[in-house]
Amino acid sequence: MKVIRLSWGWWITGASVLVLGLVAAALCTPYPAELVRALREKPVPEVRIVEKRVEVPVEVRVEVPVPASEGDAAAQTAPQPWEPQGLVPQVNLTLPPFPPVLPEKLSTGTFEQFTTLAKDLHLRSSVNFSSGSTASRDRAKKQAYQIRISMDLMMPHAADARELLVANPDLPEVLQNYRKLVEGARVSRWFHALYQHKQNQVRRAVASLAQPLSRHNFYDTDTILEITAPGSHRRVLWIQADMDVVSDGSDGDRLATMPDSIRKSDYYQPMTSYRWRKRTATPNPLLPSWEARLTKLLKDKPRNAAAIEDARRVIWDIKRYSFLLAQYDPFIVVPLTLKEGRDDSFRPQPGDYAVVIVGKKVYPAIVGDFGPRHKSGEASLRLGKLINPKAEVYARPVSSLGASYLIFPHSKEPENGPIDYKRLNSRCRELLDELGGLRQGSQFVEVDDLLAPKPVPTEQKSHSADAKQPAAGQGKVGKPTTGGTEGAGSPPAAEDSKTPAAAKAVSVPDPAPES
Repeated sequence: MKVIRLSWGWWITGASVLVLGLVAAALCTPYPAELVRALREKPVPEVRIVEKRVEVPVEVRVEVPVPASEGDAAAQTAPQPWEPQGLVPQVNLTLPPFPPVLPEKLSTGTFEQFTTLAKDLHLRSSVNFSSGSTASRDRAKKQAYQIRISMDLMMPHAADARELLVANPDLPEVLQNYRKLVEGARVSRWFHALYQHKQNQVRRAVASLAQPLSRHNFYDTDTILEITAPGSHRRVLWIQADMDVVSDGSDGDRLATMPDSIRKSDYYQPMTSYRWRKRTATPNPLLPSWEARLTKLLKDKPRNAAAIEDARRVIWDIKRYSFLLAQYDPFIVVPLTLKEGRDDSFRPQPGDYAVVIVGKKVYPAIVGDFGPRHKSGEASLRLGKLINPKAEVYARPVSSLGASYLIFPHSKEPENGPIDYKRLNSRCRELLDELGGLRQGSQFVEVDDLLAPKPVPTEQKSHSADAKQPAAGQGKVGKPTTGGTEGAGSPPAAEDSKTPAAAKAVSVPDPAPES
């Protein structure tokens, strides 16, 4: 057999062809670009997957379980599989340098987030991913895809005599017998019932993924005490709470017109729990708007059955009764919870007299309305502005729990009617005297009737002595005036609702006004 020997020229030619082939093949891969970047000392650009999103400032704490790495240092520097981010909403995802390593298995673990839902409500959410079966099997399991909600709340206890001073440290300087009154006080079961209704409200909201009560409204009542004054045995229901504002009520006899913002409102309530029979033929100013609402509802009776029934009830009431006016009358609102139970000895009724203590000032009022079972600490806009001129429907006159509501059960007048302001001031002073009276340095704020007929100017007064006395029945609407009968004169129009809340602070120990 003949052996063919290749010369050096053939070997050189073959090697050159092989090298050129490898170079040509390498040009089809990303490595030459990497080599060029390395030679030029340029960093390798990161590959990002960007999702368009809206940034929401939240406080986030992420806890992602990472298994301990094993192996030598060389293994620790090797490219790691892509890991999911622990933020919700998901932020920009940063993948490892080229070439990317796709996940080798599904990631599991728990991811947490803290979010502020409202001013006083904070949400701590967590999502837990655990190992399951196949998607076809897990889809049939309810427990494979579920939400568990846990809300943590601290339940307060009723404040005692010492703890009341945290809300209003001036109380001993207002009430002469404060120590004796609170020493014999008993925590009312209505306090426990009130917070039971708060619990139910929160549970219903959380169970339906609705927003629960805010922290401010959950902790709106410091205590409810039942007190019997030594000596006089006068009963007092003491509610220590904050103060929100209501603006409900209507009365065509005293205020024949109301602004369009009220007449056309779907939320304004024309009635209060305290009411009385109409005394004039002047219709309620809200009657036309409610009749128009009923006509509109009747166009779809099956769908609006409940609303139709409610509208008919309102129309029936406002045709026959008059109500308090929150912009003009000082009254407080108590929760419907106080209607529960069998013991009536401390149960307030609409029309009962009450006083509100804020700081060193005492304000007269009546119980005018019932509110939600889970809410306490509400008063009319008139009373709120007496306490804080900046008060409005959405601006609390007292945001802390510094308002003391002292309600005198079974103290209402025999017959319901518009507030007799002279009687209101004097009767509240009498009831306070039965508790031991007020200390020197405190102030009792007398309230005037803003809807009383305007007094006749001095130059028009009669020289007769009789002209200086109020007409018969005039005392039922407020301070004595120089003439006219009850209801005489034109009541101020709705624009007068911005009139400053007239009141006079009476320093103690001035004598109480005559009843």
